[in-house]
Parts: sequence; structure tokens; C-alpha cells
Amino acid sequence: MSKRIALFGGSFNPPHEGHREIARRVAGRKGIDEVWILPVYRHPFRKKMAPFSERFRTCKKFFKDLGSKIKVKDFERRLGGTSWTIRLIRALKGKYPTYSFRLVLGGDAYRQRRIWKNFRKIQKEVDLIIFPRGPRSPIPDISSTEIRRRLKK
Repeated sequence: MSKRIALFGGSFNPPHEGHREIARRVAGRKGIDEVWILPVYRHPFRKKMAPFSERFRTCKKFFKDLGSKIKVKDFERRLGGTSWTIRLIRALKGKYPTYSFRLVLGGDAYRQRRIWKNFRKIQKEVDLIIFPRGPRSPIPDISSTEIRRRLKK
């Protein structure tokens, strides 16, 4: 049987309530069997991040209570190197040829698509699920950057 998987990648540095709400809403959609939370290994835009192992462990704890449809995966670590989305998608399609994949993006990430590597190819490989960000969004308007800034204070 073919599974329908929603891929939700990001730095998750740290994960926050906006991420939880997106994962919860995607998992509740008809036509989605699982949501895979995929922390990046090495950020393509050279963002400074906590070590992968720390972010992965935090994600496991953070998303744990949202149910069995949501799974935190370490595919990016296993691929190694820079976390290019197109490379991940192609690797997953090769490993799971009967699965159908969708890519989950926040509106902020979608607005940056012009600087992504091979975004048009990504759109040909998978359907997109885009969540708006900002004050009018149903998703909590918070960012990992803001959380880190507050923690420093």
C-alpha cells in the first residue's frame, strides 16, 4: 500500500508552537497518512544552529504528544552535507518508490523560493502545502529567531 507523506523540514532551532500547529493541522488533513518532521543537517543558507543531535532530540520530545502520524526522522543526517531539499526529495522517492510525498512550507519559506536550489524542480517532484505566516494566519505568529533572541536576554 502506498503511503501519503507530508515532509516538514526546517532548522527547528528551536521548534516552537507554530511548528506544532502546522504539524497538527497537516496530520489532520484527509489524504495524509504521516507527517515527517525533518530537521536540516547543514543549513543551505549557512544559518548558525545548535548541533543536529540536539535539535533532533528536541524535536522528538516536542512533537511526541501529537500522535502516531507525526514522526521525527533523521534522513538529513544520514544524507550528510548541505541539506538541499531537492536532494532529500529525490533520495526519499528512491528509497520509497510507492510513497507519495508533499512538501510543507511556511509562507515565509515559500517567499524565499527564488533563492532555493532548484525550486522549480521541487515543484515538479512534489505538491506543496503552504501555511501563511503573520498576524492574520491561524498559525501562532512566532519565529525561532525571536525565541533565541529572547533567551539571550
